[in-house]
Amino acid sequence: MIKVIKIQVFVFICFLILSGCNIANHGSFTSKTYDGAAQSEELVELGAVIGESCQTQFLYLLPIDEGVSTLMAIEQAKQKIAGTVLLADMIIDDTLAIEFGYSEQCIIAHATAMGIANR
Repeated sequence: MIKVIKIQVFVFICFLILSGCNIANHGSFTSKTYDGAAQSEELVELGAVIGESCQTQFLYLLPIDEGVSTLMAIEQAKQKIAGTVLLADMIIDDTLAIEFGYSEQCIIAHATAMGIANR
């Protein structure tokens, strides 16, 4: 009976290891939500932008890329449209895709780019 329990515990632990227990706490922050200098100019909506930071793990354990980062996703979104001063209406999402032999974790920042109006 004890041998069966040990085997069940071993199988359960192996399952946890291979299931890709991969958690990134991206937090609930943004690099800048208010820019006092930009308030002296009239801002206009430049368009919707998306930034993404991903990491792939081979065999669910071995990281291939650099770690996921909310700040990198936000910076990538800010660089999508030239002249972006700040991002508004931001939504930060994270995904974990588990495939055969690897997993991919991403943090995705959706926002509206705001910039200074051309005169």
